[in-house]
Amino acid sequence: SESGDIFQAKTVIIATGKRPRRLNIPGEIELTGRGVTYCAVCDGPIFAGQRVAVIGGGNSALEAALDMVKIAEWVELVSLTPLTGDAVLIEKLQKADNVTIFLEYQTEKVLGKDLVEGLMVKDIKTGQSKKLDVTGVFIEIGLSPNADAVNGLLQLNSVGEIPVNCASETPLPGLFAAGDVTTVPEKQIVIAAGEGAKAALAAHRFLQRLSG
Repeated sequence: SESGDIFQAKTVIIATGKRPRRLNIPGEIELTGRGVTYCAVCDGPIFAGQRVAVIGGGNSALEAALDMVKIAEWVELVSLTPLTGDAVLIEKLQKADNVTIFLEYQTEKVLGKDLVEGLMVKDIKTGQSKKLDVTGVFIEIGLSPNADAVNGLLQLNSVGEIPVNCASETPLPGLFAAGDVTTVPEKQIVIAAGEGAKAALAAHRFLQRLSG
């Protein structure tokens, strides 16, 4: 634990989730929950009929932008690099008539006092800055698994997630994992809750075998 105490158990379930990668720009933290969000699936409907920005160029950002073009008045997609997501997603987004795509633009600052009132972006080729008049900012640059506790105990996958089988078992006997910290696809609360129940049942069966 953080206090240095050591706890012993016959089995452990890791359910530490993921944390969103942040841009670390002015206004981001201050306006999180006030127009800045990290989940279009969760918060998209709040911004129905509004102008929003989606930050990122991978599949997460493209999927968020595709979700939002159906809900928002206008979507500004801002990517620091050329788009790196699947070609089929890029093609679908390019066909939307209410989206502007800014490639090789750096996101500089979220504007607003109590709520998001705009976003400053900069063309990295010309150095010119531009204000986007948006009321919502969806930051979709990926998630980082909170798997530090098992780093060195297990071989994590390429993005740092804990590998589990369909019974929530890790390669280490007695160690189980559930939710967003694992390799299970689709990072949603309802899925994580179900995976947690599976892990608890699997741990219970493991303990029964030990005592039997």
